[in-house]
Amino acid sequence: MTGDAEDPEVGEVSPYEGPRIRFSHIEPDDSGLRQYQADMKHRIYDEWDLADSVMLQMPTGTGKTVVFCSIIEDIRKWCLKNSPDSHIVIIAHRRELIDQAGSKLTERGISHGTIQGSTPQNLGLMVQVASIQTFMSARNYERLHRIPFDFIIIDEAHHSMAASYRKLWDMYPNSRKLGVTATPWRMSHSGFKTLFSALVLAPPVKWFIEEGYLSDYEYYSVQDSSDIQRRINSINRFGADGDFIESELSSMLDVGHIRAELYKSYHKYAEGKKGIIYAIDRKHAANIRDLYASHGVSIEMIDGTTPKDERASMIDAFRRGGISVLVNVNIFSEGFDCPDIEFVQLARPTRSLSMFLQQVGRALRPAKGKQKAIILDNVGLYNRFGTPDANRRWKHHFLGMEQIEGDAPGFNDGTERDAPFELVEYLPDYSEGTEEMVLVNQAGRGGQAQTAAPGKMDTGLKDYNIIRKNGLYGVCNRHKRVIIQPVYEDMHPYFNGLIPFKQNGKWGIMYGNGTIAVRPKYYNIGPFTDGLAEVQNTMDSQPYRINGKMQRVSS
Repeated sequence: MTGDAEDPEVGEVSPYEGPRIRFSHIEPDDSGLRQYQADMKHRIYDEWDLADSVMLQMPTGTGKTVVFCSIIEDIRKWCLKNSPDSHIVIIAHRRELIDQAGSKLTERGISHGTIQGSTPQNLGLMVQVASIQTFMSARNYERLHRIPFDFIIIDEAHHSMAASYRKLWDMYPNSRKLGVTATPWRMSHSGFKTLFSALVLAPPVKWFIEEGYLSDYEYYSVQDSSDIQRRINSINRFGADGDFIESELSSMLDVGHIRAELYKSYHKYAEGKKGIIYAIDRKHAANIRDLYASHGVSIEMIDGTTPKDERASMIDAFRRGGISVLVNVNIFSEGFDCPDIEFVQLARPTRSLSMFLQQVGRALRPAKGKQKAIILDNVGLYNRFGTPDANRRWKHHFLGMEQIEGDAPGFNDGTERDAPFELVEYLPDYSEGTEEMVLVNQAGRGGQAQTAAPGKMDTGLKDYNIIRKNGLYGVCNRHKRVIIQPVYEDMHPYFNGLIPFKQNGKWGIMYGNGTIAVRPKYYNIGPFTDGLAEVQNTMDSQPYRINGKMQRVSS
């Protein structure tokens, strides 16, 4: 948060009463932009010619702030010529984002005011940078809602469905709006179409790595069969935001032998490198700091209670190399740039795809002399989300599940791990579990060591998969959609269009769509093995075999 959240938010808001601007196409000045950044900007202008609200998706580290500051420069020139009373505002929800945007504007020579907490305001300037909390506070409403903010840019726009942002839309219904984010994703899969009309997509992360705009990386993760992954998978209570409850994570993971595994992996793969560790809470962070410091690591911790001056001093020392490692709690997920970070260690589980990509993205910025980044995933987020360069279905996330029709592919964001049933055929075997981390992505194109395809999180699932819920069996498709409800006493895997099933103590065979092929009347039907299934009519009768066409075959 920005530190001004104690200001009460305004209740009802009224639309801006001034005249609507007569908008025409903005002429772009692409100086200082890479070609892909200029392309993003041009596509935004094309969409603005058709609609008021546009969302831009660009991966962490590829220059979202650079792009929207260039847009502001273009808008400012357009306004001075066509609408000199218009104002432009960048809105964000964290102090770091506000400071970052202000610094980029200053670098481009753009004068701007700041609307944040008790900072003195200069509303006469055309360009403003504001915290959403201050902008929508009751004490500022009467003054701000009379200013023609005809262009509004929302940084980290995946937060824009919050009530305060919705009021912003109500205040300025006719303004041109741009939301920028690396992750147009919501835990609820509700989408963003109620606020944004169009989505402009950047190339995928893999393209940026191959072109040298992002750093290559090696990714080490605990295995799906590990004890720690088993512990995390057992959690079935979540917070109001849909993520894990920190107190539960802390009690489960902030224990000596698990912290020892954190240090063990750091010592093995990243010792001496500059990096960030993501912890669960303040106590967890302090325990990690103390453990690493006891081994001679130059490490400090930062969380939301760290005084501003002390935080700034530690970050400065970290940037200069005086501190090697910063362990933090929810501080360095958004708006923190330090390209020479060499490793990131994940010690806090999350169900949020946005948080995962923001965190690993801190290590993917390229820097002089940096050959690769190291990602240490001690809580198995790879097992949920895949690799950072997986081919995400951002259009699906933007539209939301209510906009996706038919048998659409899954969201590719780990939610299939939260299905309300067990995948019987794919339950992991914990008997061979190991706490050793494995390399799942090797730096160097063509050097992939991934255990799951990066663009398809449902790899390994078939069109028909046996599921179990409350001791009963059914079938789901490869997208985890239930196609035969779990109401049967037992089932064997699908084969050649057929599924043996048990009902009322008897076995029969159904087709994949649930239509009964052979009613349940047999004492037993076994699974199809090598194309044949063993059938026994009664407990005392001689068993025989059938093929995939349900024809009896000779022994």
